[in-house]
Amino acid sequence: MVQEPTHPLLSLPQDEIIENIREMNLEEIIEFSLISKHCKNLVKSAELQGTDVKVIVTFDFVVSFKFEHRRGEQNMLTFDPEISPSEVEVSYKNGPSSIRKTIRRDQFETTDWMEHLCTIFNIQETDSIRFGGLSDEYNPVDIKKYFGVPYSLIIDDTGSDAHRQAILRTFLPVESLTVDAGVLGNPIPPEVLIQNFKTLRIKARFSPQVVTLNNLLLINSKTIDIRSSKLGPKDVNKFIKLWQHGANPQMEYLRIECDLVEENDQESILKGIKYTEIPNTERRLFRFAERKLARRIVDGRNEIWRYTDGVRATIKIDEDDFEMFVWFDHCTV
Repeated sequence: MVQEPTHPLLSLPQDEIIENIREMNLEEIIEFSLISKHCKNLVKSAELQGTDVKVIVTFDFVVSFKFEHRRGEQNMLTFDPEISPSEVEVSYKNGPSSIRKTIRRDQFETTDWMEHLCTIFNIQETDSIRFGGLSDEYNPVDIKKYFGVPYSLIIDDTGSDAHRQAILRTFLPVESLTVDAGVLGNPIPPEVLIQNFKTLRIKARFSPQVVTLNNLLLINSKTIDIRSSKLGPKDVNKFIKLWQHGANPQMEYLRIECDLVEENDQESILKGIKYTEIPNTERRLFRFAERKLARRIVDGRNEIWRYTDGVRATIKIDEDDFEMFVWFDHCTV
């Protein structure tokens, strides 16, 4: 008869075991949970709630998360399914204290590890998956199998156009998409722009000419964030006028990162537009559609309105970006 694995904690009453589990660091919790099914259930009973789960895919997978009741900790798990699928490298940091240890479980693969960890840490969802350089050796379908569909999908320049398109096909729709403009191609496919994201963020640093005014007018997202674009004051002026006549009706927030350093740029943006100047002493709190985004205090600036329904918006013009806050009732805190 095979003897049941033991651990010093198992001689204690169950409520004391659970209290001890809650004080363990990450690698201790995982090792204890692997002793037996009973130990696994004890860890689950400790109700350690894993939150803010972020996955980065490059030549390996790095999963970071926090415990709801221990927010100062940094917990990371690193998987290399090609070289050592039965192992996970555990990294734990809390202030000056840090631990790095490799834990092995024979017969386990990445899917088994994730099922086990999601069970013991009561993880319900993946907040974000980021595909970086060298991630093209992994099939996006496998990544989806391991981590599910995230709230937020981030695609950097992974090097392979076919791989980038496979990522989009595999994971869309998602609530939030952040993507390099070069990933989308030139021209940007309308079928991506018209999707109802809560947030669409396009980083155009290396392909600033890709994002056009016509692209902007096709976007159905509530939050639109265009980084490092070639859009200029005349484009912004035209967009505002079209918005006032009903374009982009779902948009709640717009940011366009662009150069507005010339002396007459603000005048060019506001040319022919009716607006009201609001004093800087008047402040309002803006609520974004995406739950992960912090609320913003919006002070003063210029207020415009839409002719079709009277909805008002605040526009902010700075040297390096243009912002627009649309004051729907649900955006006002």
